[in-house]
Amino acid sequence: MHRLIEFICLLINNDRTSNTFNETARWSLIQNLRYFQWRVPSIWCTINEHGKQLLNHPFKAVRERIAHVLAISFSFDVTLFNGRSTRHPDFNQFIDTICEQLRQVIEIYEKTPRINIFDQNLERHDETRKAFNFIETVVQFHTNLFLWCEQPVKNAIIRIFPYLCEIESIAANDEGFKNYLAISRHHLGMAYLHANFLEALIQQLEQVCTSPKWNARRAAIQFAQSMIFWNLFNARPYAQRLHVLVLKCLFDEQLEIRLVASMTLSGFYQCNYIQVTPEDLVGRLFFIFFLA
Repeated sequence: MHRLIEFICLLINNDRTSNTFNETARWSLIQNLRYFQWRVPSIWCTINEHGKQLLNHPFKAVRERIAHVLAISFSFDVTLFNGRSTRHPDFNQFIDTICEQLRQVIEIYEKTPRINIFDQNLERHDETRKAFNFIETVVQFHTNLFLWCEQPVKNAIIRIFPYLCEIESIAANDEGFKNYLAISRHHLGMAYLHANFLEALIQQLEQVCTSPKWNARRAAIQFAQSMIFWNLFNARPYAQRLHVLVLKCLFDEQLEIRLVASMTLSGFYQCNYIQVTPEDLVGRLFFIFFLA
């Protein structure tokens, strides 16, 4: 068993680049460390340090494996009943690093002339291609977290949420990635959210809804509906705040946001999350109907 672990460690520390098949096979072997679970914390830390440097890897198949392995490496970062944490990679520290890198790569991507993005000529813009690869891998990593982790919802997951909304404008040019991004956000909405996480997440929603990017605002208001559907009972104390937030979006200058906000508000009414008031029915909804 010791020799097997040593062999896998050699695979982790192998910095030589190879073809797609060899690289994918290497990370597939590394992924088998999941059978050791919490027993090899130092190796999971090594994997974490090595893998996070390859999030913009040129091969998509390799990036998918890396995102998978990184999610597994955090699946044992749990808080025990006595309040003590395990000795595995620090999830909050990792996400803080990812958030800073996301901010940088989003800026890089948005500096690319739009004509090149629409024509999908990113091969000629190596820096932009790496930025998109990084963004795509982070979204895959975020999705895999909810498939592997026992305690996926942490403060760090809430902090990365605004970036997942901001990426919506980038994903608009790729229908497949756009759908995958929406699924990744909905994984957070489908998770059980304690009161402290709900408070932090609603604050992030309020912040995103003031973003100058209308794609981000639309993504946030869409997320609000699914979040409430899955956390209907423990989210009732925040009904008034979300009601105000949706009503503000009904008056948004962007038609797409007004349409999504109207559907979200209708969903809140139908699930009895908020009550229909005469002010909503007469003074606001009809005005928005004619405004649209």
